[in-house]
Amino acid sequence: MKKTSLPQLKDIASAAGVSMATASIILRNGNGRFAEETRQRVLEVAKKLGWRQNLLVQSIQTGKTRTIGVLIPPFDSYWTNVLTGIHQALTEADYMPITLWVGDGEHFADNGQGLEQIHKLVDRRVEGILVWPDFASAYKDYFRELIERGIPLVVVDHALEDCRLADSVQTDEELGGRLVAEHLLKLGHRNIGCVTEFEKDARSWQLRRQRYFEFALHTMAPDVQYRVWHMSEERADVIDLAKEILRMKDRPTALFAETDHLAYDLYLAAADLGVRIPEELSIVGFSDLDFSRQMRPPLTTVRQNGIEVGKCAGQAIVRRIKKEVTSPASTIIRVSCDLIVRNSTAAPPAKTTK
Repeated sequence: MKKTSLPQLKDIASAAGVSMATASIILRNGNGRFAEETRQRVLEVAKKLGWRQNLLVQSIQTGKTRTIGVLIPPFDSYWTNVLTGIHQALTEADYMPITLWVGDGEHFADNGQGLEQIHKLVDRRVEGILVWPDFASAYKDYFRELIERGIPLVVVDHALEDCRLADSVQTDEELGGRLVAEHLLKLGHRNIGCVTEFEKDARSWQLRRQRYFEFALHTMAPDVQYRVWHMSEERADVIDLAKEILRMKDRPTALFAETDHLAYDLYLAAADLGVRIPEELSIVGFSDLDFSRQMRPPLTTVRQNGIEVGKCAGQAIVRRIKKEVTSPASTIIRVSCDLIVRNSTAAPPAKTTK
């Protein structure tokens, strides 16, 4: 079978009976100078011949590639939703996302590959870059150089300090923390604990989440007994830490796990020790990951709107590229969240109710 090549501009011009300059202008939507009949004839011929605009040539001519670098892995269902939202926003604006990451998608392992991935995007002349917290924190100095060279940056769930034009799109952690506090206090809990991830620069969301939760608890119930446990390199096993908490004589009647991943491990520890959820212990997570409703009992958690976060991030980078936003000050966009009440929370056991 003979291979059919894509038609060239000269083919369109010849078939439509116009000059190459006329065909080029019309096909680039510059139709104001020509009669409607001429414009329609050129467009119909182009459609019939299967002509496609050569964006590579156009990018060389204009210096605009209409590509956006996306340094975000499909780490879990939340980040997969973020990527979905980014894809929707960028393609609707006629930009092409180029998605790269390091590690296996489930564990962030840089091993020096991160800078290489950034260079790949810069070499391909992306017009902007979207990043997740670990990349933003690890390469903040290099990103600052890119921003100064005119490549805007938008960070999801993290904010770079003193970095001009580095906009941020975040879940409304203040709202999320307040929703969890209100729910547990309304159920009657006054002995409440919080289990958090490792503390590191890339997890600024974690610090906000914890602080807003604590603030809401103490504001609404000054008499509340509250304790927090942080994961660390010395205490890296969540299940072992959870067992220490659950063996305490005066253990909390409710635990707020700052992620659904932590909540899952709390479930495992409770099962090993025979602690019933929610009869003896209430647990609340954060994110509403795809497995949370399948846990037994289904997990009460804060639902992050990953798709909306992604859309906002994509729209923010496009606005910067088009210079619809020109302020040198960074912009923080906060996306709302919702408390999803399932069966992992209930009133505290009668003997511990004050």
